[in-house]
Amino acid sequence: MGCEGSAIDQFIFKNTELATAPLAPEIQLHLLKPTSDLWHAFDPESTASDIQRPYWAFAWSGGQSLARYLLDNPDLAKGKRILDFGSGCGITAIAAAKTGAASVLASDIDPVAIAAILINGRINGVDVDTVCEDLIFSENRGWDLILAGDIWYTTRLSRHGLHWLRKLVGEGCEVLAADPGRQFSPSRGLMPLTTYSARSVPDVDHPGFQEVCVSRVLPSADSADTSLGVR
Repeated sequence: MGCEGSAIDQFIFKNTELATAPLAPEIQLHLLKPTSDLWHAFDPESTASDIQRPYWAFAWSGGQSLARYLLDNPDLAKGKRILDFGSGCGITAIAAAKTGAASVLASDIDPVAIAAILINGRINGVDVDTVCEDLIFSENRGWDLILAGDIWYTTRLSRHGLHWLRKLVGEGCEVLAADPGRQFSPSRGLMPLTTYSARSVPDVDHPGFQEVCVSRVLPSADSADTSLGVR
């Protein structure tokens, strides 16, 4: 399922430029350009405060780190059916496709993100399917591996999202997450695998490099347990 359309595509081309992220220079992406009016969406005092923030136009440090981890460990995704949850610009989904995944589904709730993912996938010569849907609490649709790069930015995601992911792990699905230590990062339910020094591109929310932890999501001891810690 896709939410792509020519008007959305032109909107993306108008406000972005081709760029690469430091941790994954193999992947080209349409990222927010310095002259775009969409920067006003991040200014709380702007008269354009009704503009939806273009999270799809950034290669966030968590997504970059997860992409790097996949590129350096191609057997993790090779031959598997992948979900990239909260895909944004699609960098992690593209990395999974590049390493030989059997199929890659990128999900996001923003239709502009869906169009950007499709555009970025074509630029990199890979096939990525998309779904414009909030998947939290959905049943496993055949995924072997779920990727979650930099998603712990709301309490809903850090609590209900993690509970959902841990439930899927308990059912046999593997889940990898990457996070720079955001305000709502979970304090339990994750097993650290490695860390990277990374910065988001463009860098809108941090003055420099961040330590990003790539982790494996652990299964819930009790599927009914919702007492997940949050920093």
